Amino acid sequence: MAIRGLAVALGGADVAVALAWNLVAPPEVSRDQVESGTLARMAAAPSDALDCGGGLRAEVGAARSCTLTRGGEKFTVNLVVTRVHGTNVSWDSTVAGEPVTGRRVTEADLEARALEAVVKQRPGATVACDGPLPATVGATRACVVTSGGRIGHVIATVNAVDDANVRWSVSVEP
Repeated sequence: MAIRGLAVALGGADVAVALAWNLVAPPEVSRDQVESGTLARMAAAPSDALDCGGGLRAEVGAARSCTLTRGGEKFTVNLVVTRVHGTNVSWDSTVAGEPVTGRRVTEADLEARALEAVVKQRPGATVACDGPLPATVGATRACVVTSGGRIGHVIATVNAVDDANVRWSVSVEP
């Protein structure tokens, strides 16, 4: 009979611990909290929007990808939970450097304009750019210039963006 009483007491303790855990650590951070919290930490502009499609599990290592819309372009934002302490859940957010969609200067246009900038100084040069230039003021793209066995760089920079145009310039590095 004593064994049965002990089992009930242990069972009751297990239930109490489980209930306490549920009160202390939420199973998930809500979608609204994840989106607003991430935007706040990113020092987002009022026009920026984040769509995570759901909440974030309150477990260290839990991850979710979200979509950040900024300046007409969409970027992937990866979230990873780094700490869970009571009702406080901390996570890191990493914004992918390249936009997923949006306005941009094509790779072909970049290469053509960069070549125009260097061909007078380096006849027979070739230019290769690694992707398009996002239509975001301040965005840059480095292109490789090859001429006579020498390698150099051209940096393309977006100077202004309006509804009709993306204004950008190139600078040739020695």
